[in-house]
Amino acid sequence: MEVKQQIIQQLGYTMEELPFKYLGVPLSTKKMNIIQWYPPIDKIMARINSWTPKKLSYAGRTQLIKTVLFGVKHYWAQLFIIPAKIIKVIKGLCRSYLWSGVGYVTKKALIAWEKVCCPKSEGGIGLINMRIWNRAAIAKMCWDLANKEDKLWIKWIHTYYIKGQREWQRKKQASWMIQKVMNAQLNVEQVQQLQRKNKGVIRLLYDHMMGEQQKPIWTCLMFNNAARPKAYFIMWIMMNQRLVTVDRLAKWGVEVQKTRVLCKNDEETAEHLITQCSFARRLWGRLLSWTGKHNDIPMTWEHFVQW
Repeated sequence: MEVKQQIIQQLGYTMEELPFKYLGVPLSTKKMNIIQWYPPIDKIMARINSWTPKKLSYAGRTQLIKTVLFGVKHYWAQLFIIPAKIIKVIKGLCRSYLWSGVGYVTKKALIAWEKVCCPKSEGGIGLINMRIWNRAAIAKMCWDLANKEDKLWIKWIHTYYIKGQREWQRKKQASWMIQKVMNAQLNVEQVQQLQRKNKGVIRLLYDHMMGEQQKPIWTCLMFNNAARPKAYFIMWIMMNQRLVTVDRLAKWGVEVQKTRVLCKNDEETAEHLITQCSFARRLWGRLLSWTGKHNDIPMTWEHFVQW
């Protein structure tokens, strides 16, 4: 006891008892309760509320979500298994900010969040699916157990739980967190066979857990596109047939004039706006003439997408 006090006095440390915070993260021997998850939610809400007065486009909001909000989430996602309730709240805040520019949860969304979080090659915008990223980050700890035995916490787990066994068995006496980490061994083994030098372990695990979805034929537009981010995002909404046209506003109960403003003929739909409107077709004709092309412009949406 005297030696401990001397060390504390010489090094300037303070004695604490669990639970306490370290680097802004609560440490505890037990599973964290919902109240302990308020700090990351408060940080995200504070960031969003500081941005809401600024009039940003969808593309601008997407960039802020990618860089700032996900930075807050990823820090916690690599340390803990985030409860489903907390993921739902954070997802709702990000979704509401993207589509409505507000700092509280709303139900307004042009495209489902799962679609937004799909890779560009699968018709999404490339945001991170937080639930799967959290699983991948925890599986990364399992990868560390198999490959980085020089760290103190890994040595401790090998000594008390793994004990030289090649196949790790679930230990009832182990904490729930250690059990989750060790249960990810199968995913880690599958990814190790596909490991590439240009990707991190978490990204490889994330891509593996996401799986491959059906790819739309228009995903070639999502790569090497030199358009402004705002135009690029609007094009993505258009290809998903979710433009806020007059016919969609009418279905939502919004009172609007249904006649097209440009051609004064038919009711405004996405198909008519892009392919059938006389004004739009003249615009397409001038654009094709300027680029030296002389293709016929399709009249239906299916043929337009293929074109």
